[in-house]
Amino acid sequence: QVFRPRRLALRGHLIGWIWALRQGSPRAASTAWAKRRRPDRRRRSMGATTSSPTDFRVTDRKSLIKELVLRRKDYEAMQHAYKAEVLSAVDGRPDAKAAKVDACTDQTRPKNARMAAELQRAAGRSPDRCVGDENSLVFMEPGILPIVMAFVFGGPLIRCMEVCPLWFVVYYKALDAIFAKLDVDFSRFYGPSLQLEYARTDWSPVHVAEAGIRIDRILIARVGGPLVNKCTKVSYGYGYKSDTEFGPAQRDPYECSFKFDTYTKGRARSMWIHKDICRFHGDETRVAATQNVTPVCVNDRIEIAVNLFNAMGLVDVNKFHWRPLEVFPIQQRECPIGQDLFDWYDIDSFQSQSVERLQIPDFFSPQLAHCSTEYAGIDVAVSRTRLRAEAQGVVPQADRILGSRFEVLPRSSPIILPLKRVGLQHDRFTKIQLRQGDAIHLYISQGGKMT
Repeated sequence: QVFRPRRLALRGHLIGWIWALRQGSPRAASTAWAKRRRPDRRRRSMGATTSSPTDFRVTDRKSLIKELVLRRKDYEAMQHAYKAEVLSAVDGRPDAKAAKVDACTDQTRPKNARMAAELQRAAGRSPDRCVGDENSLVFMEPGILPIVMAFVFGGPLIRCMEVCPLWFVVYYKALDAIFAKLDVDFSRFYGPSLQLEYARTDWSPVHVAEAGIRIDRILIARVGGPLVNKCTKVSYGYGYKSDTEFGPAQRDPYECSFKFDTYTKGRARSMWIHKDICRFHGDETRVAATQNVTPVCVNDRIEIAVNLFNAMGLVDVNKFHWRPLEVFPIQQRECPIGQDLFDWYDIDSFQSQSVERLQIPDFFSPQLAHCSTEYAGIDVAVSRTRLRAEAQGVVPQADRILGSRFEVLPRSSPIILPLKRVGLQHDRFTKIQLRQGDAIHLYISQGGKMT
């Protein structure tokens, strides 16, 4: 019974081979048998082994919307554009003949004559010769739209993408074209250490006094073997489009960086989370702080969010520069709250000397199994709980209690780890993925006197 599936698979390959021979095609028969001997290597899973980029490519909501919309209609073909047959009609000759004549004459004409011919052809690109389908306008031509988008970046741009499916696809495609330089430079700069596999544009609201929005270019890269057992820093310099209006231009007036620790392939990771529910301050977001340096394994994917639009303005892509990787020794990552406390007690021993109402934070089972809880502190009671990822699935209470979404995946499942910018306690609202066997050290601070 153990070898029965393998026998059935072999029988299927033999049937296909015999059928190909009966059809009189020896090449098809040899191809069918070769497929049996060469299994598909792309079926490997992430974590302990390698995986293909398609395992995770379409995971965010906006990319899924684009995929579903394009299945309905080919909206990209409905965009306004200068069609070849329309432009060739300007010269009164077929397109193939016009291209052949231009190729022959460009080499023999003087430079001024060629320039005059180019100007004449450009003059033919008038708005009445730019054609498109319903709901598409002339300014949505691929060469014009990026210029128009510079004036509506921010909330108005998102409103434009909500007009209809055609506008969503066209504007989303234009965003990818504008930020393509970042993707190309990333692949060229970091090579096999961080292999770029997918890039997309994302936007989210900013919770401030007035409604705001931030736009990011999300880069998903595979962590390579050269970074194992090292702490890596990825950084870039950038400037805003409005910087040159108020003073002399600088090469990199601003800098942003990310850090992550890389461990061997398939190793169980450990990370800390701190939730502050003290009474002496207010926290409207109620989001727990996660470890600043993200632990990853070889062949894991990291998610780098390059912020391109915020309250300060729009980042100038031409002023954007990736910087060389910086490598440091791996250190033991411990929560700063735990470093200040030394004497830890169980709940019964600590409850007798504390006025706070304590409870064991076992709220996340069965996905996160509770292992142990201990308490410390004087004025502020701090609990330290060790949780282990066991059952697969989304953790139901994590969003309500910790302010973040957690999901436990199989040991060999694809996993994407968002990196947090250095210096920030909280950056983006993202889902935190864990593999079975990973450990979480949850710190909860409570108490304090109201002033």
